[in-house]
Amino acid sequence: MKYRLPFLFGLFLLLIAPARAQILHDLTDHTVTLSAPQTTRTGKRAEITLSAPTVEEAFNGVVIQGFSSDPDFVGWIRFEEGGAWGDWLPLHVVRSATGGTFVAGYRGNVFRERTRFELRFDVAAEASFSLTGAGVFDNRKDDDYRAREGGAIVPLPGKKTGEIIPPPLITRAEWGAAPFIRGNPVPLANPDYKYMTFHHAAGFSATTKEEGIRQVKAIQDLHQNVRGWSDIGYQFAIDRGGRLYQGRPFLDGSTSLEEVPVLALGAHVGGFNTGNIGVVILGCYHPPEGSYCNEVITPEALDTYITLFAFLSERYGVPPELIRGHRDFKNTACPGDNNYPLLPGIRADVAQLILTGNALLGEATLAAATDADGVVTLEWDFLSDFGIASYRIERTFEGVTTVVYEGEGAVPDRFVDVGIRKPGVALYELYARSATGREQLLTAAEVVVGVPERYTLADAFPNPFNGQTTIRYFLERDGIATLRVYDVTGREVQTLVDTFQKGGQWYAARFDASGLPGGVYFYRLRVEGFATTDFDKTGKLVLVK
Repeated sequence: MKYRLPFLFGLFLLLIAPARAQILHDLTDHTVTLSAPQTTRTGKRAEITLSAPTVEEAFNGVVIQGFSSDPDFVGWIRFEEGGAWGDWLPLHVVRSATGGTFVAGYRGNVFRERTRFELRFDVAAEASFSLTGAGVFDNRKDDDYRAREGGAIVPLPGKKTGEIIPPPLITRAEWGAAPFIRGNPVPLANPDYKYMTFHHAAGFSATTKEEGIRQVKAIQDLHQNVRGWSDIGYQFAIDRGGRLYQGRPFLDGSTSLEEVPVLALGAHVGGFNTGNIGVVILGCYHPPEGSYCNEVITPEALDTYITLFAFLSERYGVPPELIRGHRDFKNTACPGDNNYPLLPGIRADVAQLILTGNALLGEATLAAATDADGVVTLEWDFLSDFGIASYRIERTFEGVTTVVYEGEGAVPDRFVDVGIRKPGVALYELYARSATGREQLLTAAEVVVGVPERYTLADAFPNPFNGQTTIRYFLERDGIATLRVYDVTGREVQTLVDTFQKGGQWYAARFDASGLPGGVYFYRLRVEGFATTDFDKTGKLVLVK
């Protein structure tokens, strides 16, 4: 329902759109259909009243979700008591820091059933005002409530050592969290950690740190002062810029994730909170709810999600395959249709990151350069070493990846790659490996291999040589290529190539001279075309024994 108040006066229609009420499904036990509103205008203000039918179920709280362009609107609620209406009680309104969406609610200590309630709002007459829906809840059903009423649980710490460095954490002190209320937090693990759950906030979008702080504070306000939970429901929150915020307090006084803190029980998946670590991304990612909810997760936020889940998996013992979406536990759209299909890929990326780690094995530089003959020269150095046992360099060219060099320790070196036959772009990547088998990409370099304009017989490499050398040549056109090696008397020593070959690419031939005496040799390339010799050139070799 959306309307401008000056045109109302009896034309006011209320549309309850369940598809746009995800917050209600996540915060309430039952949704409620409201009546058509009654509107009265007084000067520049308008008063809107609506009523709910009899709610049969027991409840002690009401939540209303909507939109208002008037940031200063106020609301009240009253309940039917003994056949008469009680006093008007103020609604607690929580506004999103971006946009005009809001959630309002009331929570009391009286548990009512088989009763009605009415709502009243005071809004600027020129404002746009809409209600998405309403619902009721019973705090006695909350895991948060039952944990406060239960016995003591022994805190379970995580594993203190690992290969995953967690993302930087914006602590509760940094974002100005309100204190935990209604008792003390209890440990999340009872007896162990079971799941990690992916949520979206169904609103409360934030890209900057300033927006993120305001939105996390708004969510805490909503969860504490409307829903009646002891604190913000999630253990962690992530904004669209990839910043990570602490949710519930840590139980052991830790101020960073590196300390592997004892996590507190949350309130993010009704009935399944014990052992379940909840992480929410700020924003709305479920297009069926409307244009305001069609956000797509940013690369920065996804990277933080994967790194955080890998850290939690490694340190708290939750396997990556037990990463879940909120909808896996409850009938809800969360984490949204734009996010839920990403879960298989997230699980795979988390599992891979646990293998590779993101704790640095070292730092390195890699330079790649090519010459006119299509030969690529690689040079690398290691700037730091935190446990490099060995390394390798891989070349990816035309979709094919080949290991071109392997070494032991963090030792700088140089290598000439003569294995590229065609023009194109070659990517070289240097991977380090620890003594325990953990691998990590340290650096990469890209080089463009050009196309010679004519037939080319390149210098052999290495030359002088001892044992073996490689001879490379480029064919301008198709033809029958012969490549032979001769000694100083002109006697043929070895035929390396004698076949038809396609033009427009490089070729390489290996000459093994291990059985020959040292001295000077010559290599000759002839290319026979349709009826003529298209190319004929000789090069010199020096075999050192």
